[in-house]
Amino acid sequence: MKNKTALIVLERPWGTNTSDNNRASVLPFFHGLQQLNGDFDVFHAQFYERKSFEMALNDMMELEYSQFYIYIACHGSGKRLEGLNLSTAMFAIHEKAQTSNIVGVVIGACEIGKNVSHLQAYSEGSSIVWQFGYKCSVNWLDGTLLDVKIFDELLMLKPKAFNESGNIVQAFAKVLEDFKPEASIGCDRNDDPMPLKDSLTLVVQSKGQGKQAKDHSSELFNL
Repeated sequence: MKNKTALIVLERPWGTNTSDNNRASVLPFFHGLQQLNGDFDVFHAQFYERKSFEMALNDMMELEYSQFYIYIACHGSGKRLEGLNLSTAMFAIHEKAQTSNIVGVVIGACEIGKNVSHLQAYSEGSSIVWQFGYKCSVNWLDGTLLDVKIFDELLMLKPKAFNESGNIVQAFAKVLEDFKPEASIGCDRNDDPMPLKDSLTLVVQSKGQGKQAKDHSSELFNL
């Protein structure tokens, strides 16, 4: 094993509403990122429902790496990922984070970022330092590119940075520094453009005894 970090991509096929031939995938974007900096390994698995999600996660977490990052890529709405409940997916990841060092989780799915309490509850008592999601119905390509940029920045952080939540928030703010807060990459439930500053959720639980998971979303454009 050359690298110490593994990025686990769990993706559900997007369907013909996203691409006519149902071949759209986030994987090539992350292979490109891997080839660009080369200091982490990418692993990809598809899921369709609860059972296949849990099987894919179980298989991936058998890998021997010092730290893991998880990226869930699928459609979403309300409290559901396509194929399973958000709480089911979050519980499965939280369970794995009891015995494996899962540092960060990005949920690349529409509206899941509205469930701040879920992200907080399924961070506490685990190795998870941060979780990120979208409150809006996000455009596929825009969201994927932002997710790539997030991992490009956050994967560079050293373990000592995980001891202070401010380090994580600052890294996310750096990702967003080229974006206008009022710009939009998605819509609300009324199909009106939703400002980026209102569209993103970041929950951080820094390392250390007694630390709690807190919502830092409002700080992303205010540092």
